[in-house]
Amino acid sequence: MWHRRRILAYTATLAVAVFILFPLVWMFFTSFKTPAEIQAFPPSFFPEKLLNADNYREVFDRTPFLRFILNSLFISLWSCLMSIFISSLAGYGFAKFRFPGKEILFFAILSFLFVPFQSVVVPLYRWVTNFGLIDTYAGVALPLLASAFGVFLMRQAVEAIPKDFIDAARIDGCREFRIYLSVVMPMVKPALATLAIIKFMWSWNEFFWPLVITNSTNKKVVTLGLQTFTNIYFTEYHLVTAATVLSVLPMALAFVVFQRGIIRAVTMSGLKG
Repeated sequence: MWHRRRILAYTATLAVAVFILFPLVWMFFTSFKTPAEIQAFPPSFFPEKLLNADNYREVFDRTPFLRFILNSLFISLWSCLMSIFISSLAGYGFAKFRFPGKEILFFAILSFLFVPFQSVVVPLYRWVTNFGLIDTYAGVALPLLASAFGVFLMRQAVEAIPKDFIDAARIDGCREFRIYLSVVMPMVKPALATLAIIKFMWSWNEFFWPLVITNSTNKKVVTLGLQTFTNIYFTEYHLVTAATVLSVLPMALAFVVFQRGIIRAVTMSGLKG
């Protein structure tokens, strides 16, 4: 009976893995097909000429796609690092300090998790315009620097730190910021890694705000670069799939390197997808 359950569990896991990976594999092979092969019926799974790099060459010839990837990488890393600093500092304050209206302010911050981003785009756009940040890296990254989820995650992590450690540091003469750097930060490394991974993935996949805030081609991120090969009349699927493979590749490499941290991040956050 135990072996039968184990076989059923492995079979179900394999079926789910195939179901999830099949679109990615199909996309990979489609990126090597010609437009005629993609439109053929019945469709073929494998291209006639495997590892045909013509589509990839055309992607780089028609657009500065490497620049799009580097833009996404720069903005994602900057947003990730700043969000870690801001969220951990706010989480430390909410967890270990007492001040009037703390709980009300904390729940007010959490309420932003229930507000669709599209509902605040207009005032946010006007605010960024007043600072002269339209079509700049700072303008794209600015709304990504703070995270209500990050504040919540870090507050929960900091609350688990015994107060005796912080009191001992204060007795030794440490100021609050030194306590934050030397005591709090080293003790919440798993939560920091979780926030870093989730924030990086969110920033990398961001589409709507960069679409609103950027005008020039040089400031576009990779998600906007994919839109280059689609218009209201037709979609160049051979180029879209090739560009999508290029955009997924950095995230796939990051998953291979940090897969344990990513699994822990999803487990700690309770997120799916």
